[in-house]
Amino acid sequence: MSSKIEDENRAVMMLEKSILRAKSILEKEQKLKPFAMILYDDGSIKTIHNQVEDPEESYVLLQSGLKIRVKEGGVDVIVLLIDTIIPERFSKVGILEGIRVHIEEKSKDSERVGARFLYVPYQLCKTASNNEIFADLYPPVPMSFPAEFILFKENS
Repeated sequence: MSSKIEDENRAVMMLEKSILRAKSILEKEQKLKPFAMILYDDGSIKTIHNQVEDPEESYVLLQSGLKIRVKEGGVDVIVLLIDTIIPERFSKVGILEGIRVHIEEKSKDSERVGARFLYVPYQLCKTASNNEIFADLYPPVPMSFPAEFILFKENS
């Protein structure tokens, strides 16, 4: 059995990995197609993309895929990311363009509010010297809500 600190460390590690991946994609492509990452109980990580161009449709397909994978078992942490406009009431820095990270952890499956959104505001900028694009990320804004995926296994 893992401790609460170990569980939090695994979730933070997945957040870091997924946000760094999103930042890299933004810098390379100047847009972010939705993607998901799964941390399994054995420590392996799987990244899931699809070829659907419409971001909303892609996101819905990723959600369906996550529900199936959770039903199969062995899922510890999931993150699902999409490029979004941050609702003004959640924008702490006045920047509305952001990455929305949906995270759920098996360790929180008994909690009433077991899932979180993190809105990560960003700006795409160019360097003055060589016009290279970089993503300037700002502190995330967290929101909690009831889990959708991890609890799906028990509710189906």
